[in-house]
Amino acid sequence: MPSSPLLTNPTLRALIALAVFTYTAQNMINVSIAPLSRALALPEWIVGGAVSLAAVAVTALSQFWGRRSIAWGRRRVLLTSLVLALIAGTVFSATVWARSAGALGVVAASAGIMLARGPFFGSAIAAIPPTGQALVAEVTQDQTSRVRGMSAFSGAINFSVMFGSLISSALGAVWIFAPVHATPWFIVIALVIALVWVPKDGHSRSPRNTQPTCAPGHSSSSMTVTGELPPRVSWLDRRLLPWIGGVFGMFFANGVVQILMGFIVQDRAHLDPSHAVSITGLMLLTNAAGAMLFQLLIVPKLAWEPRRLLRGGITLGTVAFAALAWAPTLPLVVLSTFLMGVASGLAVPGFSAGASLAVSPEEQGGVAGIMNATGSVTWIFAPVSAAALYGWNPLAPFALGLSLIAFSCTVAWAHPRLLRHATTS
Repeated sequence: MPSSPLLTNPTLRALIALAVFTYTAQNMINVSIAPLSRALALPEWIVGGAVSLAAVAVTALSQFWGRRSIAWGRRRVLLTSLVLALIAGTVFSATVWARSAGALGVVAASAGIMLARGPFFGSAIAAIPPTGQALVAEVTQDQTSRVRGMSAFSGAINFSVMFGSLISSALGAVWIFAPVHATPWFIVIALVIALVWVPKDGHSRSPRNTQPTCAPGHSSSSMTVTGELPPRVSWLDRRLLPWIGGVFGMFFANGVVQILMGFIVQDRAHLDPSHAVSITGLMLLTNAAGAMLFQLLIVPKLAWEPRRLLRGGITLGTVAFAALAWAPTLPLVVLSTFLMGVASGLAVPGFSAGASLAVSPEEQGGVAGIMNATGSVTWIFAPVSAAALYGWNPLAPFALGLSLIAFSCTVAWAHPRLLRHATTS
């Protein structure tokens, strides 16, 4: 069985390292934002609105960044995105400080938080997953290695969620605002990694040469920048629609869990906001642990085809999400949340590998953007709708999420293209 590209490609290792610190920073904000909204006396819908605006930016720019990681080069794209993320994190931290000090009113603080965490931060981090996924596709050509590579990259992202949850829990236990103010420093670490370890991009004299510059599984010190954008991939491409439809509900359900967990632990365990930060972080840690365990350890050993991974994950996710909706105690919430993570650990690598294998090598930059945007497009609607519906009836957002994940489960099992397993290798 071929080894994971993570072990053989130094550029991918550097990209995963900077992704870990960047997504740790993002998750520190995600864990804190629900308790923060109450501690700062801001409307609850601000929580969903900020994340939804970020998702709009990610959806709009994922394919933009994915294609330009090939045309401009990975180093230029990553450095640009990390500088933007650093500015956004600093603005978010400053806004929280000013509001807590009484220097900003509700309207100004809400606007600052929504813009910094929303389109500003979202535009920045939109570059990282498609850049990494396009690199994985470049260094893998067969189905088994593609699944292993995509699973390793997704597992690293989930490790950052775990790490961010631990840091948020520890810092939040000391001071509720500490995770927010620590966020920019994690972006600084990611920026240093990009400056030092991501190779400088070369330039090709043959602008139409868009083929990989190194053999699968082997590393190259730098990529060849063509200067010409690779083909754009359509959302309505029939090769991709069954994979998108089969995972869409999972992403939506995860968005509901991520945003509502801060409220769930407060309401079901009767906790105040300051204590809820630590418990929320531990809950999201449990979710990420399930996903990371399967993506890094179990999926590579299973050696399942993408279709089987997608079906197994979405089926388990449907059951786990239904259980979470009714879980009356924290232990049952923990178990349901862990199983949601396991479900993602199966479904997401299946989706990523299946969609990547369905298109040509020249389309990998575009399809990497589509894959990243598929998750983010659900976050446009999931956070704001979940937060609003939860305020009306705590079971309402779960009913919406369950209907969508059940739809995806049906697509995964019944779509004609997945029945024929119409993918290319």
